[in-house]
Amino acid sequence: TERAEAMPTVLHPILGELDPSAPGFWDTTLTFAGRTITFDLTIDGSGLTGPDLNDLPRQLEDLVPFDRAARFAILRDAQARDDDAASTLYLTHHGSELPTADLQRLFGTDKPGSADPEAMLSRLVLVRVGLYPEHEDRRVLLDYSIDPDVTHYLLCVSFDAARQPTAVALES
Repeated sequence: TERAEAMPTVLHPILGELDPSAPGFWDTTLTFAGRTITFDLTIDGSGLTGPDLNDLPRQLEDLVPFDRAARFAILRDAQARDDDAASTLYLTHHGSELPTADLQRLFGTDKPGSADPEAMLSRLVLVRVGLYPEHEDRRVLLDYSIDPDVTHYLLCVSFDAARQPTAVALES
């Protein structure tokens, strides 16, 4: 008789049992900094092994340095004084689209163009952590929103295998 080959599953402390050798998507919700976030892993190809996942966040506390570095990257992006920078576009878009009451509640000002971008961007909340072990320059992706119930726009910070931010992008 033929024996079925056993799947090489690994136990991820957050996502549970998964098979990194085959394409798949795993997700869960967590509480981080007092808010609910989505935490997910996407594997597009085949052939990964458990050790390929070891340098990805495995515990909730692993997210703290990523969050700190992402927020610094967002601020640095805004300080570039580039009108096409993702952080600048995020602020200007919401400044022109949101009602005055929402601007005041979310950003602490009803005139985001005249406000300090650091103060406004400090109000962003982490809403999602995405893991992409096959992507060298985007192994970890953190998505931020001013309020996911008000806007579908996100500021997304990508991290490489060395856990360094590689990009800040505006997505919807």
